[in-house]
Amino acid sequence: MRRPRLLLTGARGFIGRQVLAHLDARFDVHAVTRSDGRSDGLAWHEVDLLNPQDCVTLIRDVRPTHLVHCAWETAHGRFWDDDSNRAWLEAGTAMFAEFLAQGGRRVIGCGTCAEYAVSDEPLSETDERTPGSLYGQTKRQLFMMLRTLPVSFAWARIFYPFGSGEGSRRFVPSVCQALAQGLPAHCSSGRQLRNFTDVRNIGAALAALVQHPLVGPINLGQPQSHRIADIAEMLGDIAGRPDLIALGALPDRDGEPAALVPDLQRQSEELKFFPRIAVRSGLNDAYQAWKNKMIANVSNSVASKPSNSEKA
Repeated sequence: MRRPRLLLTGARGFIGRQVLAHLDARFDVHAVTRSDGRSDGLAWHEVDLLNPQDCVTLIRDVRPTHLVHCAWETAHGRFWDDDSNRAWLEAGTAMFAEFLAQGGRRVIGCGTCAEYAVSDEPLSETDERTPGSLYGQTKRQLFMMLRTLPVSFAWARIFYPFGSGEGSRRFVPSVCQALAQGLPAHCSSGRQLRNFTDVRNIGAALAALVQHPLVGPINLGQPQSHRIADIAEMLGDIAGRPDLIALGALPDRDGEPAALVPDLQRQSEELKFFPRIAVRSGLNDAYQAWKNKMIANVSNSVASKPSNSEKA
C-alpha cells in the first residue's frame, strides 16, 4: 500500500528542520529548499516559493496528500513590515488552492503569535482583531483563505521559539554570544512577559498535528511564560556569569506590549501535546551550542593564519 506523501516547505529553516526531524516513516516525505538539496535519502525539490506559478508546478509534480507549510521570510528586524510578506501571501494562496485541486487531504500551516492584536489577557484562537504588523496581517489573511477551502487543516500560531538554527541577532543567541565571550549582555528592561519554548517542541507539535483530527487555529507554546529578564538571568546563571546580564542597558521598543502570552487549552486538551523540553534545559543547550560554535570559529581563525615560517 502506498504511503501518504507529505510535502514540507521551509525544510531547512529554523522550524522546518525540526518538523523534518519529528516526522515518522509512515510518510513519503518530499522536502522543499531554495538552495541545493541533500543526498540524505529524502526527495528534495529546489523551488522559488515566492513564484506562485512555481508553487503550482511543485504541487502538480509532487501531488502530496499532506502539506506542512513552514516557509516564510523572517530575517531579524526586516520582516515585520517588509513587502515580501505580500509575496508570501500570494504564493501560499496559489499553493493551497492547487493542493486542493490535486486532491490533497490535510494542510498544516505555520502561523505566528503576531497574528494577534495586543491584549492584557492570554491570547485565544477565537480572537479576530486585526494585528498591527504587515507580517501578522498577511499570515492572518492566508489563514482566512485556507479556512474557506473544503480541506482538513490546522493552523499553528507559534509563540517565541528559540534554539538550534536560530538567527544570531535574535534575543537568546545575542545573549548567549555575549556571555560566551565574557562580555556584558545588553538587554532592555526585561519586564515584558513572553512565552518562550525550545524550537524542538514546536517541531514535535507540528509533526503531531499532521495526523491529528484537530481543525482550525491552535496556539503552540510552553505552559509557563517568563519575563524577558527571567530568560536573560537564566542564561547568565547557566554561563556562570550572572554579573554580565545588563538589564536596562537598551531602551524598550516603542509600542511593545507588556505581555504576549497564549491560551494553550487546545494544545493541552485537544492535541494533548505537552512540551518535552523545559525552558531552562533548552536554554542550556542553546548556550552550549553557541559557546562551542564560537570556540570553533576562533580555532578555525587561528588555524587559517600563516605561521612565521610560512610568512618567511
